[in-house]
Amino acid sequence: MSTQVPDVGERCRIDRHEPTAEPLRIVTATDVLAPVGGVEVCVFEDTTALVGRGHRVELLYTESGIQRGDLEMLGVSLTGPVRFRFEPRRALRHLASFVRSARTVRRLRADVLWLNRPENVIWAQVVSRIAGIPLVIHLHHAPNYRLEKLLTTGVSHFMAVSEHMKTVWVAAGIPADRVTVVHNAVPLDKYPVATPGDRRAARRLLDLPEKAKVGLYFGRISRAKGVLSVVEAWRSLGFAPGEGVLVIAGDDVVDDAELQSALDVLDEGTVLRLPNQNDVVPLLHAADVVMAPSWEEEAFGRVLVESMSAGVPVIGATVGGMVEVLTGDLRRFLVPPRDSAALAVALRGVLDWRVTEPDLGAKLRQHVETHFPHGAHLDAIARVLEAHRSRRRLVGRVRRPGVVDR
Repeated sequence: MSTQVPDVGERCRIDRHEPTAEPLRIVTATDVLAPVGGVEVCVFEDTTALVGRGHRVELLYTESGIQRGDLEMLGVSLTGPVRFRFEPRRALRHLASFVRSARTVRRLRADVLWLNRPENVIWAQVVSRIAGIPLVIHLHHAPNYRLEKLLTTGVSHFMAVSEHMKTVWVAAGIPADRVTVVHNAVPLDKYPVATPGDRRAARRLLDLPEKAKVGLYFGRISRAKGVLSVVEAWRSLGFAPGEGVLVIAGDDVVDDAELQSALDVLDEGTVLRLPNQNDVVPLLHAADVVMAPSWEEEAFGRVLVESMSAGVPVIGATVGGMVEVLTGDLRRFLVPPRDSAALAVALRGVLDWRVTEPDLGAKLRQHVETHFPHGAHLDAIARVLEAHRSRRRLVGRVRRPGVVDR
């Protein structure tokens, strides 16, 4: 399989650009160096791509993980472990640790602090104030705590991953003129379209029957993500073992007996359970269709873009930012949330697409390339960070006549 699909680091090396302005010195943060969710994947891809363009990125983290080697290989500087979460009952202890973080960041002489999890805003505000650098917050999800008012002070600007996310946060109190929409995107070269040989190799790797119909769900295994709908819809198709296989990749179910029971009763030979994957390309190469019928208001719908980039049809739900991704003729791949019957109908209509609509894969990839180009996404992030960088530090780095840098 390794000869068919480049590893994550190899594919990330493809996007190298010369910086178009004075390179930025960026500090950002992540809870874990692993692809446990969409935010962590976005942080990995965006930071490595910005480094590839000549910017310097210092990534602070709480817990190490499987992305560490690739991050170091691709030139991202790492500092950790660092605590970001604030608990009022431990306020003094946590604030003291935040001050230590701020001193570390101040020594880095960074231009901007780029926060990808707004729930860590107290940490970020302490660091921003003490280190003397502007704070830009990237809004990847809806407000999930009661600290929204803190976001109206001490923050230079916001980026939102969709128009839907901007609307949600403006309703929570952020002025609309302080939010720039930067749709998520993925590097196309990281999600290559499978050749017939790639597909056979991926299925051998996963021990899947070569002729079976393969449905795929990857991500958080929870009711909110629509996994119960996925299981019910797939079961209703009535595949015999080896005839159709549902691949579910993600961490174990937590505190949901009904969902766990639904997974447990799937017949042997009709389901393949896998842990969370650092690289989802082999899964996409093996699949005939991907399902992402979320029950919750999705901020964007990254799974949709990943799947289409690899030329694989994906069925989403009419919630949140997903409707900004599956547009035009692709609206046919949207189903109502909590409607396993509608999902089953959509599955029946697309499973044989390689025969009934053989150019669909190319159309899907072109849709991503046209509407969510990765280069434009990186340009937009860099523009926002550049617009709000520390001018004092920029002036301080301009070489004066007769002064030699050391």
